[in-house]
Formats: sequence, C-alpha cells, structure tokens
Amino acid sequence: MHELTIAHSIINIATKAAAANSHGLITAVCIQIGELSGIETDALEFAFSVCKEGTALQDAELQVSITGGTGQCLNCSIEFPVHSYSAICPHCNSNAIKILNGKEMKVVNITIED
Repeated sequence: MHELTIAHSIINIATKAAAANSHGLITAVCIQIGELSGIETDALEFAFSVCKEGTALQDAELQVSITGGTGQCLNCSIEFPVHSYSAICPHCNSNAIKILNGKEMKVVNITIED
C-alpha cells in the first residue's frame, strides 16, 4: 500500500512548510493527483486520516483534485486526452503514445490559520 508512504510524505511536506512560514494551525492540504498515477484516492484519504493523528495536521482536511492525462502520438504528433496506458491515437490509430502528464502527484496548497 504505497498510499501510506504518500500520506507520510504529504504530512512531512506540510509540516516543514508550516514550520518555515508560520506557527499557526494547518487546516487543509490541497493536492493534485494525475489520473494515470495509480494512486487510489480513497486509500490515500484513509491513510492520511490515520497518519495525521498526533501531528500538526491533526485537524487538517486533505483536499484532492484529479487532473486528466494527456498523451502525444509518436507517429502523427497530435496531443489528446489519455485515460489509460492502453490509449490509441484518435487521429491515426497508433498505439505509440508518449504520456505528457497525468502521472504526477503534488502538494498544491497548504492552509494555515494563525
């Protein structure tokens, strides 16, 4: 379950950012997850709720937004939305696709109340 490791990383990132910028209470952490990342959001939210106990994020909410995937055909160079790794180019039907985005996971915003 790599979501547990991801939850720990989110807590570490938010804790370090809060310590460097404020001494307030962290109330929310907003993350973006690419739909091709393989991260199960329900499992991540559960892991976050367990891991945050006893930390500076104890009362924080995890806000998750999903970003779509984009691919580029290596034959005709067209860019198009990709929802799985088995995508086929809608223009030339090639399966030679380069994934441009949708695999990422990043902390976008940390809300701190003084």
